[in-house]
Amino acid sequence: MRAQAIHRRIHVLDLEKSIAFYEQALGLEVVDRMGPDDGSWENVFMGNDAGGFLIELTWNRGRVEPYVNGGRDTHLAYAVDDMDAARVLHDEMGCVCFVNERMGLHFIEDPDGCWIEIVPAQRSHAAQTGVDVLAAMTRRRSVRAYTGERISDRDLERVIEAGLSSASGRGKRPWELVVVRDRARLEKLAECREAGAGMLAKADAAIVVIGDPQVSDTWVEDCSIVMANMHLAADALGLGSCWVQGRGRNAADGRTAEERVFAALDIPEEYRLEAILSLGACEDHPAPRSVDDAARTRVHHELF
Repeated sequence: MRAQAIHRRIHVLDLEKSIAFYEQALGLEVVDRMGPDDGSWENVFMGNDAGGFLIELTWNRGRVEPYVNGGRDTHLAYAVDDMDAARVLHDEMGCVCFVNERMGLHFIEDPDGCWIEIVPAQRSHAAQTGVDVLAAMTRRRSVRAYTGERISDRDLERVIEAGLSSASGRGKRPWELVVVRDRARLEKLAECREAGAGMLAKADAAIVVIGDPQVSDTWVEDCSIVMANMHLAADALGLGSCWVQGRGRNAADGRTAEERVFAALDIPEEYRLEAILSLGACEDHPAPRSVDDAARTRVHHELF
């Protein structure tokens, strides 16, 4: 069994004050809020794109006695890319509670007494702890059935960022992404192929990946990397996604998939269609696949 840390709860007396503190001190943002209709309590989850770990701020109506959140006996730790700027900010906020000059770090204290260690981010290209790329790859599966639940703007943006972070030949990045959420347009995209695109009609979003052959002669390969990275990112976020191949495919009316997609989305004719990624909340996620012996027989060493 392997476990991954996902969040830590902190009880707070003044919810809005605590939210403002974490926004200013650590650059976190609210990613989710939950609580009953009677307003007797509320949980606020905060995080940022630097990592998947979240802070859960829990507020209970009527509580006036300070919480015991560990103080100096337990603490959180955050790595920052500019220690000097962090120290100046935290000094200005008046929240620095301990400094270790020899180790080059300091601690800050939140409004409810929780200590947070601030350390410099590693600048060397070291192995990342808690990141298992191979596990993410084996877990990824094509999901064609969606619940209809709306995926968050934040998750959609993270999928897009995964695509934009892709490698490309000579760093030319010959791709353009068209994000579609309009239901009528999604239904039009579902008709771009004779078969194999129907899930787009029920998807919550689609990302159309097109390339510019005038920018790079490796646009097909580069756009495929974008698709693969977004596919992996979507699955890692718990979203369902499916690669809908567009290049080299035809629609039922005799036109190419590219012609149907370009007409639906007003895409200039100098671009070329690679594929479409459908996105939605999973109705059912197939079981992960393992790298079995049959796959390993395709690996050849030195000579074929």
